[in-house]
Amino acid sequence: MLDRILDKYKEYGMEINAKKTKTMLIGRDTKTLTITVGNAVLEQVSKYSYLGHMITEDGATLKE
Repeated sequence: MLDRILDKYKEYGMEINAKKTKTMLIGRDTKTLTITVGNAVLEQVSKYSYLGHMITEDGATLKE
């Protein structure tokens, strides 16, 4: 699926910045995933701040 997104980005002259892109697996049984964009491995995080809220890998959202 990510390959299809990358193909569309390329069509429009866009690309994903692998240094700024993070991945997170949300659920009870979290695992380490290896997701790549081109030759770059995306960093997997256990929590992420988005629009003033902290999102965690267990699915919780906390207002910062």
